[in-house]
Amino acid sequence: MNLILNLLLALHRQINGLNNKENNMKLKFFLLMSIIWFGCVPPSDTEASDMTDVEIEARNKECSIYLSFATTNYQNRDYVSALENYSEVISLGCAKINAEQIYQWMGRSYIELNKLDSAAYIFKQGLKYLPNDLSLLEVTAWNEGKMDNVENQIFYYEKIIEIDEANTTIMKKLSDIYRDEQMYDDQLQVINKWLQIDKTNKIAIGEKKAAYLALGKDVSDVDRQRWEKEPSNIQYGLDYVNSLLNNENQNKALDVLLELKTYDKFNKEILEKISSIYLDNSENELALDTFEQLYKIDKNYKTAIEISKLLIEEENYKSALDWSETAIKSSGENGASLFQRAEVFFALADACSGESLSFSDKLVYEISFEDYSSALKKGFYRAKARKEFLEENNITSKGDWFMLGNETVAKPEGNCYSWIAREVKKK
Repeated sequence: MNLILNLLLALHRQINGLNNKENNMKLKFFLLMSIIWFGCVPPSDTEASDMTDVEIEARNKECSIYLSFATTNYQNRDYVSALENYSEVISLGCAKINAEQIYQWMGRSYIELNKLDSAAYIFKQGLKYLPNDLSLLEVTAWNEGKMDNVENQIFYYEKIIEIDEANTTIMKKLSDIYRDEQMYDDQLQVINKWLQIDKTNKIAIGEKKAAYLALGKDVSDVDRQRWEKEPSNIQYGLDYVNSLLNNENQNKALDVLLELKTYDKFNKEILEKISSIYLDNSENELALDTFEQLYKIDKNYKTAIEISKLLIEEENYKSALDWSETAIKSSGENGASLFQRAEVFFALADACSGESLSFSDKLVYEISFEDYSSALKKGFYRAKARKEFLEENNITSKGDWFMLGNETVAKPEGNCYSWIAREVKKK
């Protein structure tokens, strides 16, 4: 390097002695390009030997000066000058003792000058001195990736994980590379390490499921394996249940839910899913019992409506009416709960009426009609069809009331309706 600099200085003196402007410009251009070219050639990595302590001390001071210049150059984005000064430090034999301050930043300087091959050479030289430097390994891996040297990039990322076993950031990068290269078995290995550290990471879980799909494996196995390791973990269990339900495996989902219930019998989501499966399986008594447990925990009007619906199917109309009243109270008299009470009266009249409607049948239908009308006014538009049907067919007429004489109100009578206290006003 000193020989090159002396040559360039000699050329510079020659330039100053020229009168020809054109030659002067050519030589100046040559000088500038020479400095850039020589400054960008990775220097050989040699260490001084057979030096006295005094010589070593003097050399180290000189190296510190060049290092200071190089640092300033890099900070000022003067990467060519930075490379020259880093090269001086190496040529003076100070590479080993200053490896942390040289190789990463020298390589980054080459990257800034778009000389990735030179950067790769410098990084590898630095790793001889700093084989476990995580920052150096990471920038080396990045540089290999920019050069499409995927195998090398994987090697350096895996090296980082060997050193730093909890580095989930690198695990994610490595997972992405394996996915892009369709190396799904390798991807699953690194994801499993990732999930051992960050068990609930949604990205890792999603990537694992995607890898399972790519390999033709059952995605629910991802959630099953996680839950079986911690069967008391409610969220893991629910994730597994959701996977099973997505695969339409309701029976297995129910088994898991019942086991989860032993750990948390007051969990709202568990009870909701159990109830839903019982409903789908037409196991009304079990569904009813579970819904009642759920209502004790979370007094939601929707649960009361579901209970009322089930009781209608069981032809227990009085209890169905009670639960619809509970829904109305819980909801603040919203349209859905008013509609459900109308459904109770409608079902009751259907069950109790014969081929021809009695006056009491018509009264019960009219009570239902009133609730459908109220639900419609509350914006529950499903009530519209029921209301219009009853208005045209099943409610009382003026002729029905004429037969009662002077009565202005009436309530249903007979064994089927004896428990109904609600009255209907004369038209």
